Amino acid sequence: MKIKTILIYICIIVVVLCGCAFGAYKYFFGNLTHDDSFQYAVSDAVDRLAVKSYNDLEHANIKNIAIFGIDSKDSDKGRSDATMILSIDYEHNKIKLCSIARDTLVYIPDKDVYEKFTHAYAYGGAELAVKTLNTNFNLDITDYVAVNFSEMADIVDMLGGVEVDLSEDEIKYIGNNASASGLTAGSSVTLNGEQAVSYSRIRYLDNDNVRASRQREVLNSIFNKARNMSATQYPGLIRQGLGLCTTSLDYTEILNYAQVLLSDDLTLEQNALPGDDLDAWGGIMSSSGAWCYIYDLHDASDKLFTFIYEDIYTNSDVTLPEATVDKSFVD
Repeated sequence: MKIKTILIYICIIVVVLCGCAFGAYKYFFGNLTHDDSFQYAVSDAVDRLAVKSYNDLEHANIKNIAIFGIDSKDSDKGRSDATMILSIDYEHNKIKLCSIARDTLVYIPDKDVYEKFTHAYAYGGAELAVKTLNTNFNLDITDYVAVNFSEMADIVDMLGGVEVDLSEDEIKYIGNNASASGLTAGSSVTLNGEQAVSYSRIRYLDNDNVRASRQREVLNSIFNKARNMSATQYPGLIRQGLGLCTTSLDYTEILNYAQVLLSDDLTLEQNALPGDDLDAWGGIMSSSGAWCYIYDLHDASDKLFTFIYEDIYTNSDVTLPEATVDKSFVD
């Protein structure tokens, strides 16, 4: 066979392979909304954090990502109705979720105001919300994922529903009568997408801590459903799920982090701030007259670092900065 013919065959093979690769990329990531300006917006602020000077934490093989549930049709606007810190912990082979109460009083940088955390997203989108998390809880977050609550229903339906522990009182708050029809109280009750969103957003039945625990319960069920899917189901889930998200992560990072789910002994742990083991007070903000959660954010950071870094933190000599907000803010 002539050299020219061989080269032509090689070129054809390369073109076909490139076409397949491009097609696969478009299939999986074509609908992903990638926020490519975010990384540059927050990296400088993270470099100035005191925690970055502690090598034990900075070099720990743990990735922290902010997860925002947005109460708006536009993921760049609206308030963060739910906020969680997702920690991918390669050191201990764990996935960790910690909720931050939406009504937590925090210092919002750039705006130079003390306000409820939920307002940070409304003021400046994911960039300001992440800066606010980092400033008040001494974190090093440089990535986020935002999902609209209405879009979360599609994710749940993709997985065939989620299982939660449901009380009679909670049923009354789930959607309209048609949505809640057929539901009975009990453990491992299956909710469809619309019902799961209503369940996650129950606000007036109890308090913000319980509300956050419902949101984590839904995410935990989603996590378990995804873990138990067959390999042939993953492509469709990835394609549809990514199309519902806005994120600073690129497709390479998403694929790398997704591989964690394949570990057989991977565990999921959950926590919340303020939770039951931090003293928290309800207070009225003098600026707006609105009620907010007030707790010592130095103590909260200590609790959060113990949860995320475990022995890496407790065995280190890290001294966290003073609280941006504490009990003195209560009138």
